[in-house]
Amino acid sequence: MIEQIRKCQKCGLCFNQEPLLDVEKECQIFWVGLSAKKVMSDIELPLSPETNTGMIIQKIEERCEEAIAYKTNLVKCLPLTEQQKLRYPNKSEIDCCFEHLLSEIHTMSPKIVFLLGEKVYSTVAKKMNIEFEKWNDFEYHYEKIEGIYYVPIHHPSYIHVYKRKNMQDYIEGVEKIISQLL
Repeated sequence: MIEQIRKCQKCGLCFNQEPLLDVEKECQIFWVGLSAKKVMSDIELPLSPETNTGMIIQKIEERCEEAIAYKTNLVKCLPLTEQQKLRYPNKSEIDCCFEHLLSEIHTMSPKIVFLLGEKVYSTVAKKMNIEFEKWNDFEYHYEKIEGIYYVPIHHPSYIHVYKRKNMQDYIEGVEKIISQLL
């Protein structure tokens, strides 16, 4: 499955950078970000601890040591502006790549899929015809679809930039939902 995604050229973003993919594995938790970031080496993975987002996810994972996690993005490749700056992926790029996310979920059968931020969870909600209840502070809600819990949460970089003083509340809120669902 990963090799199939690695060879994808449907939207053309692969010419900016090959798809950024984690190692295929059975897991309990899926973390889904929006799009790939520019990598500096061939060994980098999505949502790397080298990023603010990845660092926060790592802190959560350290508190839930038993859980095996897989990290991915809605868009696996690197969306760039004409000036070669990172940008948000557009609707057609997201549409092209969405089937890859479904394939990853189907192949690895996680128990929990964390949808990082509004852009990610609204896309998944629309594509999968799910109505999510919006979180209340750091109390998160979920929808169970075909045995998998889909949980929209704040994007970790949003917490890092705008709610840093609430970082511990965020980490504890996500940890709480993990212990509740696993």
